[in-house]
Amino acid sequence: MITTYEKFRLQDEDKKNDFFVEVNWKEDDENTNNCKILKVTHPNGDVSYLKKEYLNAILFVIGTESEQTKMIPQTLETVHWRKTVLGIKATKDIHKGEMINCPIEISFPCNLTKQVIGNVKNPRTKTIVHK
Repeated sequence: MITTYEKFRLQDEDKKNDFFVEVNWKEDDENTNNCKILKVTHPNGDVSYLKKEYLNAILFVIGTESEQTKMIPQTLETVHWRKTVLGIKATKDIHKGEMINCPIEISFPCNLTKQVIGNVKNPRTKTIVHK
């Protein structure tokens, strides 16, 4: 992102009327710094002020699918899904000794997945780390 004053010329295809766009034109004004508001000078000398969000929205809407994909920050992460049943033994309010079983699905990033085989108290327990 540009943090200093810059002036851009938007060329007219007919080469008659050029627009000028300025960013960060007031150094001491936090509302205009960091390209938050664009100062647009029309060919007849009129000046308009546009928020960067509106310009981004227009560019997104008129863009092709590949251009829109480039504008959206994306991250791809491979995960492992684990399905299990969580069993709870009630001690109050429900019949004592009754088991409550809740099926759950949990996702883990592949680099953090550990698989424990056997009982933790059993000395033959193995831990497998997927990376």
